[in-house]
Amino acid sequence: MHITGKIFAFLTLCLAVAAIILTAKTLDKQNEWNRRVEKARADYEASLAKLPDVEKKANQLEEELTLARLGWGRHWNEVEVAASPNVARGLINAGIGRNDGLGQTTANGEQYPLMYAFQENADGTMSYVGEFRVTQVDVNRAALQLSRTPREGEINNWNFNNKWRFRDALPPAKRKSVSELLLKMTTVEQRLNDRRQFLSIQQDSLAAAKAALQNRMQELNGNPEAPEGAGDEYSKGLVATMNAAEESRNAALAEVQKLRGELASLHARFEKLLAENSEMENKLSSQSKTASSATEPPGN
Repeated sequence: MHITGKIFAFLTLCLAVAAIILTAKTLDKQNEWNRRVEKARADYEASLAKLPDVEKKANQLEEELTLARLGWGRHWNEVEVAASPNVARGLINAGIGRNDGLGQTTANGEQYPLMYAFQENADGTMSYVGEFRVTQVDVNRAALQLSRTPREGEINNWNFNNKWRFRDALPPAKRKSVSELLLKMTTVEQRLNDRRQFLSIQQDSLAAAKAALQNRMQELNGNPEAPEGAGDEYSKGLVATMNAAEESRNAALAEVQKLRGELASLHARFEKLLAENSEMENKLSSQSKTASSATEPPGN
């Protein structure tokens, strides 16, 4: 055989072997793709069977989302809030305005919604601040005032360093809970104020009682700061004055007792002298009668 024929025969053999190998790989790939197609078809049929349930769940979630949006209304996040000069009355300035859809034009003119404010806590959660009335709206700013009188110390809890969240509606259940809580807080604060007033009255009464006690103690024990010329009952006190008076009385009683003793002695001496005089008088009288009888003539 010619050399060229040998070369062509060898090349044909190599091409045949390569064709066999490529055909085997092609069959493997075809089988793999067939398996993938079958799996995709099975997954599609399984998903198609679940589609009604998924659509029902999606519709339910959309309804719940719609109801939630209707209950909570529109919201504005990351709103900068600043205290106004009359913040003690509950006035603040918020960084939202007409450009943010705050106002609403109606047949009667522009109307402003009630705004419900929330502020961020240190742990990242949101806490309810209160219900605000929109008093003025500009393009990018709005003035709001708390719809009730601020409670004592409430303004101090407002954090103007963090941004707030505002909503123009609250669900009825939430509004009811907030109203009940505010009523309870108002009742408790009123009771606390009553207790504080009662305590203040008691403290005033205690102070008056202490002052009266101090005056009585000064009356009893004396007052070193008594004005000059005040009596001993003011400077030395009633106790010392009464003790001195009692000592004077005891001394006077002792003197009286002594004088009574002397008087009794004098009275006894007087009685004795009176008895002696009476005896001497009787004796002299008897002697006088005897002498008269002796000098009288017989026969008279």
